Amino acid sequence: METIILKGDSESNARLILELAKKLNFKAKKLSDKDAEEMGIYYSVKEGIESGLLEEEEKTKFLSSLDTDNDED
Repeated sequence: METIILKGDSESNARLILELAKKLNFKAKKLSDKDAEEMGIYYSVKEGIESGLLEEEEKTKFLSSLDTDNDED
């Protein structure tokens, strides 16, 4: 499995890339800025745990400290 992430400023070009991806039998999804940020946080925490820099207890404490009710979009 290969993963490609693209970011651009043109809505019409994004639609074109999504259409092309679907024609090539790729699964494609448009992510919001919030989704992309959350994915980055997830992979950073995961990398910290796998590298031994972040203990499981620290991860749990960090994730519990996040206040998702006050997100601004």
